[in-house]
Amino acid sequence: MVWRNSRISHCSSLAHCAKQKASYPKKAIKSNSSAIKIYNSQGKKITMQKIKDLAEKLALKNAAQHGGRASSKAVLGSLLGALPEAKKDVPATIKIIEQIVQDINSMTEEQQQKQISTLKIATAMPKKEKQVMKDLEGVEKTVVMRFAPNPNGPLSFGHSRQAILNWYYVKKYKGKFIVRLDDTDPKIKTPLKEAYDWIPEDLMWLGIKPDKIICASSRFPIYYEYAEKLIRMGAAYVCVCPREKFAQLKKSAIACPCRSLTPKEHMMRWKKMFKDYQDGEAVLRIKTDIKHKNPAIRDWPAARIVTNPTHPLVDYQVWPLYDFASAIDDHLLGITHLIRGIDFIATSEKQGYLYDYFNWKYPKDIQTGKLIVEGMKSTSDARKLIEEGKLTGWDDVRLGTLRALKKRGFTPQAIIAFITDVGIKKSDIRVSEKNLCAYNKKIIDSITSRYFYVEEPQEIDISTTKYTNTTRIINPPVKSQVARKLNIGTRIYIAKKDYEKYQGKFVRLKEFAYGILDKKFRPVDEKDLPKINKAGIQVLQWVPKRDSVDVELIMPDNTKHNGKAESNINTLNNKTVQFERVGFANLIQKNKKIIAYFTHT
Repeated sequence: MVWRNSRISHCSSLAHCAKQKASYPKKAIKSNSSAIKIYNSQGKKITMQKIKDLAEKLALKNAAQHGGRASSKAVLGSLLGALPEAKKDVPATIKIIEQIVQDINSMTEEQQQKQISTLKIATAMPKKEKQVMKDLEGVEKTVVMRFAPNPNGPLSFGHSRQAILNWYYVKKYKGKFIVRLDDTDPKIKTPLKEAYDWIPEDLMWLGIKPDKIICASSRFPIYYEYAEKLIRMGAAYVCVCPREKFAQLKKSAIACPCRSLTPKEHMMRWKKMFKDYQDGEAVLRIKTDIKHKNPAIRDWPAARIVTNPTHPLVDYQVWPLYDFASAIDDHLLGITHLIRGIDFIATSEKQGYLYDYFNWKYPKDIQTGKLIVEGMKSTSDARKLIEEGKLTGWDDVRLGTLRALKKRGFTPQAIIAFITDVGIKKSDIRVSEKNLCAYNKKIIDSITSRYFYVEEPQEIDISTTKYTNTTRIINPPVKSQVARKLNIGTRIYIAKKDYEKYQGKFVRLKEFAYGILDKKFRPVDEKDLPKINKAGIQVLQWVPKRDSVDVELIMPDNTKHNGKAESNINTLNNKTVQFERVGFANLIQKNKKIIAYFTHT
């Protein structure tokens, strides 16, 4: 059972909660005015509109986490924490919150999610108990599902959601998983030859093993065959109306003159589409309800002419469109269930006409809303930016491709757990990239070796210490490598920012020595160590000069930082480590240089 938050409906209950946070005047000013004057610590006026805006966002966020019901008490606590100035008139703040919570709780979850998307609110991960993957409906025989990416680039994080959800159910029901490369767009999202190899590689990295991979572009004769069947049935026709004229007729729910011609005439036009007509002069259309309430459904296009296609594998003149080609394939491949975005609702209705004409059974259709991850860049314009040299490639760390995430050190296990925990919802879900980072950290934290690294190294003379080679236990221990050695020598590096902040102060060089930080370190005498109160002493990271290597640390925004790390990382390649006090990073050896791609803290 999922427990929902209880609504707090009395000011007295909220006021009691507020008193736990801070004391406030019983009545600062009148609370029924929209122009109440509250000032922050800098003397700037905080308007009630600002409080209302924040309260709405917090209430929506809280509702998203608790089954569509926001708690006034929870919202008040969050608001007072984020906007302490509101404590100066808590009764007025409570009144605003209660009204907003009442309004939001009266909305459906779908309406709430729409507002969350409009306001671009990053919600925390939905509670796991609410996101159990439900059983598929209508399972009668072998479950067959498909994933249909356009090979115009490698897979993105967004693509992976559909692949993972389909694969989850195929494994659960011991079914079949088909990858259908949807490569029938030779004009706008044109295929990349390399992507035909990249996509299977990306799926393999996720642990997804397709039973079959097909290319839509290799099946054109099949699509032509079914197009001709529809024409003979009188269910499809070739329209030669100018584009603008047809658009106006469709908008007015009026059939075009071509629609009433005989199948024989349309078969002649169909043949001419392959050699006589040019771009835009003829379109194959499926007959639907010309007065349908959705104009997009009215006599939708099934195939068009492209005389100069851009395609790495085939060269045709008549190109089937997605709604037509995928419908034919879904039937012929025996697809039983479809999981796809809610923006495909119109596609389902369009394809329903084809299935009715051929007396086929339509697959069970499951829609999902968009999963919007704030902080993760879209790949929609990546190809152009790569061609212009503004991105280094499809694995550029600024992108949200699986290749970029892999390069940064994210694990497929984290991505799969994240996607399945989000689950399937028709409403859009907006989360932060920090959520994915938390999943990844949970997986790698206990198995990742720690190493010393300092940024912008400042050299320090430690010749006055009783230095020696030292062995330190890795934390956490890795079974195959319980300890590592550092050859210290007489000079070390510390981070420049640490030197500037703590010069002349008493510090501890981690697991090595206590003393006064200066260009020549002044260690404390060993006999005095027991007398020192070690609490609150700043611990500094360091790297021995003679046992160090250069490292270039590349951040998710592609900014680069130069530093030094202990030479124990020299043998590591494509390995994620943790640089202590910095974060996790994936090490790549490139041209005798060590590059560390930052993962997360």
